[in-house]
Amino acid sequence: MTVNDRVKKIRKAEELTLEKFGARLGVGKVAISLIENGKNSVTDQMIKSICREFNVREEWLRDGTGPMRPIIDEDVEYGQICANLGISDKRAKQIIMNYGKFSPEDKELFWNFINKLVESENNNQQDQP
Repeated sequence: MTVNDRVKKIRKAEELTLEKFGARLGVGKVAISLIENGKNSVTDQMIKSICREFNVREEWLRDGTGPMRPIIDEDVEYGQICANLGISDKRAKQIIMNYGKFSPEDKELFWNFINKLVESENNNQQDQP
């Protein structure tokens, strides 16, 4: 697999169109298409941008060694998600903040409610052809 193939793999893993992937990197969809098809090489600057924007290890992108993404522990990942919520999703942040203030009994009630919602959704999906 070439670096060009790995660029495409990242885009597919992120479920982005050529246009949206390119927009996050500051280039157009044609530039990404040419890279993915091997008609253009991937510059050092583009590699660094991809790694930064999509949390990909540079060694993996350049030569395919090791895992695609850095291995982070669950607490670090949780912290990153919470930090992102502060920027983009005020409702989710408020839910987390309120949950932290719940009594143990309220937390149990909350999870019972969530479990019923999930169970109900699973039953609805099974009923659909």
